[in-house]
Amino acid sequence: MNCIKGIQLLLASAMAFLIMGCTSSESSLIPNRGDYIYRGHDFGPDRDAAYRQGVEDGCRTSDGDYTKNHVSYKTDESYHNGWEHGRLHCKGVMH
Repeated sequence: MNCIKGIQLLLASAMAFLIMGCTSSESSLIPNRGDYIYRGHDFGPDRDAAYRQGVEDGCRTSDGDYTKNHVSYKTDESYHNGWEHGRLHCKGVMH
């Protein structure tokens, strides 16, 4: 009898663990409020205007319309990162 209760407890624990694991991975697919979303890609929270412009220019570039502010790319880390992330995300390299 003790063996059956032990097995039931073990199975209940395993099911709870599996359910919690599925819930947390699925919720990570839902963007957080305040995240910068562009063309269906979540680029994260707290993205400044330079980063956003970089993402837009990088995405246009991935579409075949080369767009880059070369001065900002060389001097503004935020624009530079946005451009690279936009180009890669919109091209489908990153998920």
